[in-house]
Amino acid sequence: MQEIEGAKLREIYITMVRIRAFEERVIAEYHKNNIPGFIHSSIGQEAIPAVVCALLRQDDYVLSNHRGHGDIIAKGARFDWMMAELFGKETGYCKGKGGSMHIAAVDLNILGATGIVGDGVPIASGVALGCKMQKLDRAVVCFFCDGAACSGAFHEGVGLAAIWDLPVLFVCQNNQYQQSTRVKDYTKLEYLSDRAKAYLFP
Repeated sequence: MQEIEGAKLREIYITMVRIRAFEERVIAEYHKNNIPGFIHSSIGQEAIPAVVCALLRQDDYVLSNHRGHGDIIAKGARFDWMMAELFGKETGYCKGKGGSMHIAAVDLNILGATGIVGDGVPIASGVALGCKMQKLDRAVVCFFCDGAACSGAFHEGVGLAAIWDLPVLFVCQNNQYQQSTRVKDYTKLEYLSDRAKAYLFP
C-alpha cells in the first residue's frame, strides 16, 4: 500500500474542500430553482475520490455514478464548466445536455456516469479490456455506491474483470443507504467489501 504524506496530503485536503464548496453551492442553487432537473449531492464522500484520484495518472480513466460530482472534480474537472452543465448551458462539459448525472470530460479521461445504479461497473470492465487489448499502461477506476453492489450488472462486470485480470479498480462509496433503504435491510453482509472475496480480489 502506498503511503501518502507531505504535499500529497495537502493536495488531497484541498480537493476535499473544493468538492464540499462546489456541492454546497449546487444545493443552494438547486433550492433557488436555478438548476433544472435533479441533483444528487456527494457531500460526506469527499475523501474517497480525493484520495483515489490523487494516486492516478493523467491518462488513467474514471467512471462515476449518479452521485459523482466529487469524483469528477477530484480527477481535475473545471468548476465553471461543471456548473454550466448543471445549469443546462452550452458552455458546460456536455453542452448542457448531460446535467448532474451525466457529466463527462473525455479530455481528462472522465468517461462520465450513468444514472442507472450499477451500470458503470460493466462499462468500466469494457474500458479496461480495451486498454489491455491495446496494451495501454492505464488503469480504470469505477466509483459506485453501496446499492450497486447488489445489482446484476455489478456481478457481471466484476466477474469479467476478475477472470480476465483487467486493470480496473472498483471503489464502493458506501453511504449506508440505497436511496432511502438501509444496507442491513437489503443484504445480510456486514461488510460489502466481503463480495470481493468471491472474485479473489484483495
